[in-house]
Amino acid sequence: MSKNKTLLFSNTHDIRWQDMDSFNHVNHTLYLVYMQECRINWLRHHGIDMSTGNSVPIIAEINCKYRRPITYPAQITTELYFTQRIGKRIFFEQIVRNSNDSSILYASADIVVVWINVASGRSIIPPPEYDFVLNAPYHSSSK
Repeated sequence: MSKNKTLLFSNTHDIRWQDMDSFNHVNHTLYLVYMQECRINWLRHHGIDMSTGNSVPIIAEINCKYRRPITYPAQITTELYFTQRIGKRIFFEQIVRNSNDSSILYASADIVVVWINVASGRSIIPPPEYDFVLNAPYHSSSK
């Protein structure tokens, strides 16, 4: 986990029974879905619509550390942190923790995002409006 980071956004929601797998805990793939939903909600909060336009952000790399299983019932908070920007790459950290006890950490991930031109599929410099959202005040959302 990065020491120099800025909290940008967080989502809080209840774990659904359907998120459980045959081992009686949340399937590990859903941790990545929770993180994705947080990033999408963050962009939506700032008016960035990924379904339109000539460029979109995509995940170039993700490294997730699963620290503890999530079991039903639970309420989780997924946090999104900006850590740094190097050229076309933007680095984030995401954390999934228990909403009622923030010391219970379920997962953490280091994520690299790049923007691509939709027509060419090639990476581009992020649009200027994206610079604003990296510096915007923290916002929290609940489902």
